[in-house]
Amino acid sequence: MLWLTLLVSMFGLLFCGVWIGAALGLTGLVVMLGWGGGFSLLGTTVWNAVNIYSLTAIVGFLFMGQILAVSGLGARMFSAVLPLLARLPGKLLHINIVLSAMFAAVLGVSTANAVLVGSLSIPELRKRHYGEELLLGTICMGGTLGILIPPSAPFILYGAMAQVSIAGLFAAGTVPGILLTIAFMTYIAVKGILTPSIAPAKEESLPFGATLRSLLNLWPLILVSGATLVPIYIGWVTPTEASGVGAIVSLIVSRFVGQLTWRIVKEAMFSTIELSGMIFFLVVGAMVLSTCISSLGIPRALVSMTEKLHASQITIFCFITLIYLVLGCFIDTLSLMIMSLPFVVPVLNSYGFDMIWFGVILILLIEIGLVTPPVGMNLFVTQAVAGPETSVATVARGSLPFVMITLVLLAVFVIWPEVVTFFPHALGYQ
Repeated sequence: MLWLTLLVSMFGLLFCGVWIGAALGLTGLVVMLGWGGGFSLLGTTVWNAVNIYSLTAIVGFLFMGQILAVSGLGARMFSAVLPLLARLPGKLLHINIVLSAMFAAVLGVSTANAVLVGSLSIPELRKRHYGEELLLGTICMGGTLGILIPPSAPFILYGAMAQVSIAGLFAAGTVPGILLTIAFMTYIAVKGILTPSIAPAKEESLPFGATLRSLLNLWPLILVSGATLVPIYIGWVTPTEASGVGAIVSLIVSRFVGQLTWRIVKEAMFSTIELSGMIFFLVVGAMVLSTCISSLGIPRALVSMTEKLHASQITIFCFITLIYLVLGCFIDTLSLMIMSLPFVVPVLNSYGFDMIWFGVILILLIEIGLVTPPVGMNLFVTQAVAGPETSVATVARGSLPFVMITLVLLAVFVIWPEVVTFFPHALGYQ
């Protein structure tokens, strides 16, 4: 009856269109009232949810990304890398991957990454007659790099909920993010050689010396990223403190080389408040549900049940992977993490998984969910940016090769976990 009430209440409210945070919180209250606890834990739970120090880093990083996105620096980055990428097979299709990786270092949100890169590149690449499917696929899947390359809002949320070092997670996501970027670009280059029609026969490019000089215009992004991430890796500041430093540096840089005005600052502040409010509303609802299931001993029961099955570590991992791949088709990134981690983390800990390593694996699984119908958020965001004449099916077909590449790299990281854990362990994060 407990499990039936839990599942029926949660998914019944979700299917009725109730906000996800409210659905989670109400489910927790229903179970508390029926099986003990009542409202006595509610006040403490809500306070603990909004009083998690590490979660405040989300606000700073979101504000930093919003400032850079609306101050005109995005167009500057586009112009800076365009001459270099025009020389590669596949030509400017690479720009969507490169910009996505670069903006990932400041935005930390996948959908925002796709919107910014898409709004810059789609008009320009359409004028040059690039293949539509691959153009949209690079934007859609490239946007997912925004939650793998640090700073990443999902990494912060995972670290807070799984009680794992957020700085360690940032370090762990760096190498996989670079490898995924290289793999995507390699596919585009091979595709460009085998099928030259995906790109124009000729693309305007500058002399080599002028091309290198154009790359100097990337210094604002490098400065902001360096000021944010390097102090974290050295151990000078916490991620929360670094988010504040990054926000200040982004304001200064945008003031001198961007188009920063009080109107833009106000717009960025309101966008940050909206996004942060949504995330914290989800967190409060999830914490109510998490407190409920913890007080009733459900995590211990799950651990006991899996131990009685005498399942191997790889069996448990494959089962959890399958759950995330299936649920990712229907539930957005943050909601899926918040709903599942209270159940999954105790089981993983009992089997001795490296939780920093699993954090990266989880983000990769979520990346796949972001581009998987019927509720792949990046599919719909990319389609909206591309315009009403574009179908979601076109975006999905263009994204499919990159999904397969992500699955291959996921297998690599499972077989050789040292690829993920080497950098954070070298920095002292266990």
